[in-house]
Amino acid sequence: MAVYQDKARERVSRGLRKYKSVVQKARANGAQESDTRMIVSSIVSDMLGWDAFDNLTGEYRIKGSFADFVIRKDGKHFVIIEVKSVTSNLNDKHLYQAVSYAANQGVEWVILTNGAEWRLYRVLFNKPVEHQLVFEVSLLDEDMKPKHKTDLMYLLTPDAQRRDELEVFYQRQCALSASNIAKLILSESVLTKLRAEIKLDSGNRIALDELAEIMVGCVIHPAAQGEHVDKQLKRVQRAARAPRKSAAAGEMIAPMVET
Repeated sequence: MAVYQDKARERVSRGLRKYKSVVQKARANGAQESDTRMIVSSIVSDMLGWDAFDNLTGEYRIKGSFADFVIRKDGKHFVIIEVKSVTSNLNDKHLYQAVSYAANQGVEWVILTNGAEWRLYRVLFNKPVEHQLVFEVSLLDEDMKPKHKTDLMYLLTPDAQRRDELEVFYQRQCALSASNIAKLILSESVLTKLRAEIKLDSGNRIALDELAEIMVGCVIHPAAQGEHVDKQLKRVQRAARAPRKSAAAGEMIAPMVET
């Protein structure tokens, strides 16, 4: 690990300890949203390490409304931060507002925070625009290990952006997500390999579409299923129904049903 990465993690670790007591006191005193914005601004500059003058813009105007903060990197908008009071519970309404700001500006990252809780989202520019929770850290959470908090909050530092560590983390998270693994399980190459193992193990032959249906119905957890899995299953089913063309004679052959 490079020296600058170690120093950044040390700064974040110190900041997590320091601002834990700050947000505890602010919450006990019923701090308002304006007070929370001051705390968030200090965390972004002092703990995360963004320059308060060069990288941080407060109350940035977006289509007649205002985002609480925008972090700029290399002269471009990098993260939009939506702040709610430290005494409030973050909800979908707050998130919708922040994602709308990001969508209007073409910004991929959104932070929703009340000073104590920090949630990072990726904005997906689909039709309609969607969002995906990347991680969340609570400064007051006693169950999450301090190192884990440090590792996640470090990803929001300018130091981590030198090697695109946040993007690398996100892409790895997507690759290892349950829904993506489920989709890959239903790929032709995996199903073909599994069918061969079943034949070797039991002597039974099974069609790929039947195997795919068993995987969706009995093996893949419902929480891992969704649009991508549905599309992949239908693709396997269509391929099983489609006639195959003989390479030698050029004639069309009905799909083989394996028994």
